[in-house]
Amino acid sequence: MKLWMENIGRLVLLLLLQLLLINNLHFMGVCNPCIYILFLIALPANLPHWAELLVGALTGLLMDIACNSPGAHMSACIALSYVRPKLLHNLVPDDDRLIGTVNSLSIDKQAYVRLTILLTLLHHTILFVLYNLTFHAFWLTLVQIVVSSLLTILLILGREVLRK
Repeated sequence: MKLWMENIGRLVLLLLLQLLLINNLHFMGVCNPCIYILFLIALPANLPHWAELLVGALTGLLMDIACNSPGAHMSACIALSYVRPKLLHNLVPDDDRLIGTVNSLSIDKQAYVRLTILLTLLHHTILFVLYNLTFHAFWLTLVQIVVSSLLTILLILGREVLRK
């Protein structure tokens, strides 16, 4: 029960931070970090796959409703939730499997950094391709993906450094 309350609190806090602060910071239209994906990355590793997909869909739906985007966040969050268990299985050795939340204290730091980078790139690629939905602005979309991913990764890993 305590783990569920922690996760719900983390979701509320990250969504509020995303919606009230980060979504209002714009840097020439190319930088839009998505800190709320930390909630999906940090979900318990032993969560059933169907539940992880459902949580990802609901998280994306909340962001879509708040940002008035027709399914872009939901699609990106479902993709992240679909790939996450497979990446965890490939990046974390069997003897290091965990029960609680996924963070740099519960798994190898290098595995956590790789997991964060790969999931952030996947999420942002899907999100910005769906936002722009054109190949006329290919380079702008690519810059948005790279810059937003870098800032999101720095924010997530910075939080892990401060956590210790």
